[in-house]
Amino acid sequence: MKFISKIMTIFLVIIAIIIGATFYAFKIEPYQVKVKEYQVNSTSTNMKELKIAQISDTHIKEDYTTENLAKVISKLNASNPDIVIFTGDLYDNYAKYNDDANLINELSKIKSKYGKFAVWGNHDYGGGASNQYPTIMENSGFQLLVNESTQITTDNGNIISLTGIDDSMLGNPSTENLSENINADYKILLSHEPDSLNNYINYNYNLAMSGHSHGGQVNIPFFPSINEAATSTTNLASNYKKGLYHIGENGLQNIFVNSGIGTTHISARFGVKPEISILKISL
Repeated sequence: MKFISKIMTIFLVIIAIIIGATFYAFKIEPYQVKVKEYQVNSTSTNMKELKIAQISDTHIKEDYTTENLAKVISKLNASNPDIVIFTGDLYDNYAKYNDDANLINELSKIKSKYGKFAVWGNHDYGGGASNQYPTIMENSGFQLLVNESTQITTDNGNIISLTGIDDSMLGNPSTENLSENINADYKILLSHEPDSLNNYINYNYNLAMSGHSHGGQVNIPFFPSINEAATSTTNLASNYKKGLYHIGENGLQNIFVNSGIGTTHISARFGVKPEISILKISL
């Protein structure tokens, strides 16, 4: 009887852990937005620091509305960014849920010293969002870059170029109108899907930024295969999954993959909290 009692106790503990972990994954972690800083390049006392805030994959839907996004934007603004980047997937499925007026109102509150820039994601094309996404971003003060480049000049005279590539899955990515020899002190490339960035490595960008992977959304300790499986099933997110990668000759080119804000497929995160990324660049 004692043996059976111990088995039942262990069984009940396991059930309680599973229930607790499931509740946490669906009801708590998806709303625990963190701000994480990354130093992209080396720094010295005679350099100025540029702060780039990146958010991605908000996937606005019934269980993650503009009220949730408002808290993200409050944290983003508290970081006082010089540049704000959004790397796509604004809504999860526009046909099922949309709230354009409130979304524009919240996105318009984002503050940035030198500007706000965005590119297309695959969900911005799917679900009927393609007719609305450009208008939403424009009315929110974002410049939507579609196979084009723009430049900003910092207070200390540095020229920063930003090149946005159209979505690799549902858009028409092209470099036909882009020059490989952009004249700038620092070159940033934006593309929603991280693995597609290898197609543009010859453009000698200093930093490429993307999202799409959500970092896998699930990363259970001691079971890395679960996270690997989650990212591998996401098209064009197998080579670069989350965080900062140093690539190219002598590792001087950088790829950064934001883990996203929202969720898709299942409304859960475990071990991959929503992230506002602050990339620090010294020039």
